[in-house]
Amino acid sequence: MGVVRFAAYRQYDDARIESSNAMMGLLAGAQLASHLLQLTEGSERLLPEVYPKVPHIGRFNLTSERARAILDEADTHLGSMGVPYALATHEDYMKTCLALLVRATLVSKTKADVNSASQHSTFEEYAGTLFNPDTLAQLNTLRLMRDCTIHSGGRASNALIDDLKTWSAATEAGWVKLAKRSPRKLQLGQRVTFTQAEMILALAITKNLDREANQALVTALPRTLWAELLVEDLVQDHPSALRAPDGFRRARGLARHYYSTLQLTDPEIKAAMFATK
Repeated sequence: MGVVRFAAYRQYDDARIESSNAMMGLLAGAQLASHLLQLTEGSERLLPEVYPKVPHIGRFNLTSERARAILDEADTHLGSMGVPYALATHEDYMKTCLALLVRATLVSKTKADVNSASQHSTFEEYAGTLFNPDTLAQLNTLRLMRDCTIHSGGRASNALIDDLKTWSAATEAGWVKLAKRSPRKLQLGQRVTFTQAEMILALAITKNLDREANQALVTALPRTLWAELLVEDLVQDHPSALRAPDGFRRARGLARHYYSTLQLTDPEIKAAMFATK
């Protein structure tokens, strides 16, 4: 089943791609800079002296050798920033999905107002679906690793160690396939580290769960609500579309382009346009 690229989903997908490009760009930039600094290897001059026109170079007031050592380890630091970024973007999207369930009166606003640890179970309960259990377990582990970085000084917590004990063989195999290493050997109090591999893992896991949530909404939400979302999407870009002679044509085009999975009918689109006027 394909996804419905409704307005909020497209905004999220754009943000996800932008964050992915930014993280990979920063990582590549660090490696490019490290490569460039080979040209001044052995020099005792500080970088602001060698590259005085580079913005903010004064904040990196080091010799080339020391700077290269830092840049070569940049993926660890970028991972510590990038994984929480990817998780936060996904959590925001899940709030959108839960809000749609509220709008469809499938769940009350109070019950849908949950923290990140309960978003997926709440969505499963009221959307009548189940996420891939291994992907969901991997996401929960990443969330706990992030919490260790933020709240436990980067050290493995009891919650993380207990979570890792619940992993199935398939959960670990899926993790290792992308990250090329497993966190299951972590001991309480050991350093929790992120690398480029965990960034890629976080992006892949959240993308898969986002698609699963989208596909669950296809059947969970009433078709009348999907038609309303289509019309709202249309009006957002073309405020006068409902009164324009070609408004219905525009709506049908939007339906074919972004909402094709739903196969909305002409009567459904017309009814939603009439109700919105």
